[in-house]
Amino acid sequence: MTDQLISLPAEQRHLTAARFQGLAEVPSELEWFANIDNKSTRRAYENALQDFMGFTGIKQPGEFRIVTRSHVIAWRDDLVGPALSGMTIRHRLAALSSLFEHLCESNAVTHNPVKGMKRPPVESYEGNTPALGDHRYNGEP
Repeated sequence: MTDQLISLPAEQRHLTAARFQGLAEVPSELEWFANIDNKSTRRAYENALQDFMGFTGIKQPGEFRIVTRSHVIAWRDDLVGPALSGMTIRHRLAALSSLFEHLCESNAVTHNPVKGMKRPPVESYEGNTPALGDHRYNGEP
C-alpha cells in the first residue's frame, strides 16, 4: 500500500508538491486559528490575541513560542487597568490558553504559561436586586 502511495503520478495528486510543502510549513499558531469555526469565537480570540501581541510586541506567530508566564501575568495585570470586567479578562486569558494548549499538543512549546494562572473573580449580580416587601405584593407603591 505504501509503495502505491509513493508512486502516484503527479496528475493524480490533489496538491502540487509546492502546495504540499507550503502547507507543511504553516505555523502551528495559524493552524490553530484556522481550525476555529465559530465566527464570534474567531473574532473574540483574534481581538484577544491582537491585544496580547500589541502588549508584548509580538510580530510573528513563531514568537509565541518564547512567551513566559511573566509575560502573561503582566498582560493580565495590564488588562485590569482599563477597568475591564473580570469576565472579559477571563475570556481573553482563555483565548491565549487555547492557543498554548494547541501549541503543547503539536510539541511547539513544552508548557502552557496560562494554565493554572490566577484569574480575576467573576462579578456576581446575584442578590443585587432589592427584595420586594409585602406591601409591593399587595399592589401598593
